[in-house]
Amino acid sequence: MRVERISEIIRLASMLSIALPLIIYLVRFRSASRPVHLIGALSIVSALSDLIAYFLFIRGQSTVVLFNLYYTVMFLLLTWFYYQVLLTARSKVTVLAGLGIYLLSFILVTTYVQTFFEYQTSMWTITGLIMIIYSVSYFLSLFSAQTTMNNYGLLWINSGILFYFSFNLSLFVMSSYVLTKLEPQISMLIWSFHNVNNIVKNILLGVGVLVYSVDVSTIRNLIPPKKTGKHVIVQ
Repeated sequence: MRVERISEIIRLASMLSIALPLIIYLVRFRSASRPVHLIGALSIVSALSDLIAYFLFIRGQSTVVLFNLYYTVMFLLLTWFYYQVLLTARSKVTVLAGLGIYLLSFILVTTYVQTFFEYQTSMWTITGLIMIIYSVSYFLSLFSAQTTMNNYGLLWINSGILFYFSFNLSLFVMSSYVLTKLEPQISMLIWSFHNVNNIVKNILLGVGVLVYSVDVSTIRNLIPPKKTGKHVIVQ
């Protein structure tokens, strides 16, 4: 009984932790850039998903489709986010390649391995691997671009994403067995590891949104100059 109570407390804390990045995003909504809006959209989707999952759980209804839909939307939002923030052409190609691999994997997994109406743990694992590659690519792009780093918000956000998927990857691999084969109490206990990682991720995202600032010099470097006659204009 004590273990169940601890698991429930961790689960509720995980649900409530999304309030941190969400509230900070709403406060800074008007001044937010597109990357921050994408993280804000992810926070909104996560909050709605947690709320719906809670009501499904207390009613004893399945959360399969909800979980699959959440991880799909999360992947698409984060892919868009990384395409915006990665600084080099090579790293942007990495994002497009990751998107292509994901779409192909989704078709194959849904058709031959796990339908959308069962936990698509294979897709969760693929999502985790691609996100780890995106996160590492961001760090590499910082060194490749050779620009002055004065936007530490992105570092916090990227660290949160890398932390979450790195520490949850092994759980994603065995989540099909955990969610469908084990007793509910044992399943909740093991899934508490995911919930703790989710709390840490949300804290890092919140800090990232809070300290995020638009690096004007970087944006100007990324925008190609416009030519008008003999003059070159940089906006």
